[in-house]
This record gives sequence, C-alpha cells and structure tokens, in this order.
Amino acid sequence: MFKVAETKNDYVYGSLAEKIKYDPYEENAILKSKKIARDNSKIKVRIIFNIFLVFAMFIVVMLRYAQISQINYDINIMKSEYTKIQNENQLLSIDIQNAMDLKNIRHIAETKLDMHKPNKSQIVYVSIPKKDVTITAHKEQSKLTVLFNIVNKSLNKFLNIIN
Repeated sequence: MFKVAETKNDYVYGSLAEKIKYDPYEENAILKSKKIARDNSKIKVRIIFNIFLVFAMFIVVMLRYAQISQINYDINIMKSEYTKIQNENQLLSIDIQNAMDLKNIRHIAETKLDMHKPNKSQIVYVSIPKKDVTITAHKEQSKLTVLFNIVNKSLNKFLNIIN
C-alpha cells in the first residue's frame, strides 16, 4: 500500500518524500557568508531598536523628573508667597487693633482733626418723648410671596369648605 516517510524524529505529512538533511548554507561558503551577514543585520537592527527603546524610556523618565522639579519649584514659590501674605495679614491686624485703640483715636482727633471736649456752654440737652416711634417704609412684596399668599388663602378656603 502506501509507504509513510519516516525518519528518526521527523514525520512528513502528505508526502512520501523524505526530508533532505542537506543544508546548502553549510557547504557553500558564499551562501554561508550571506546567511551570517543576514543574521548579523537582524541582530544589529534588534540591538538598535533596543537602544532606541532604552533611550526613549530614559527621556520619558527625565521628562517626568523635570515636571516634578518644576512643580516643587512652583510649590516653594507659593509657600514663600503664602508666608509673606500671612506676615502682611498679621501686620494689618496689628494696625487695625492700634487704630481701634481709644487712646489712639483720641490723640488723632485732638492733634490732626483739632477736636476737643465740648465746654459746658456748648452742650445742648434735647428732650425726647418717652414713646419713640419709628416709621418704616412698606416693602414691595416679591411675586413669589404674593403667589404663595394667594395659594395659602385658597387652600384655607378649600379646607373650610370641606370641614
């Protein structure tokens, strides 16, 4: 019947021909040198690609460190501005406390504004009635308040009718 081509470890499917164990690249010097050159060029391309990849990763790491350094620099500038503003704020609060001191106010009024305590002849007493009346202006109600009052009155009428 059919003879299956079989060698020690090789099995050839679909063909009765045995595999040739002849390698033309081993015996022919020119083909051998071309094969070595081709293999060397593949290795060179792979090495160049790997070097480029390592260089690209190095650049990415350096860019990240540069960004981190820039952010730290910005943070330090903002911290110094913050402490400067805090110091100014403390100085202003001290100035406000000094300005509100009654002795300081009296001194400024007497020296710069030429003010003084009134004499007895300058004091005028005014009698105020015991019933003090303050008249306020009528506020205009907003449209929402008016609408709410109308709905509230209508609801009260409706509840009265039901009960």
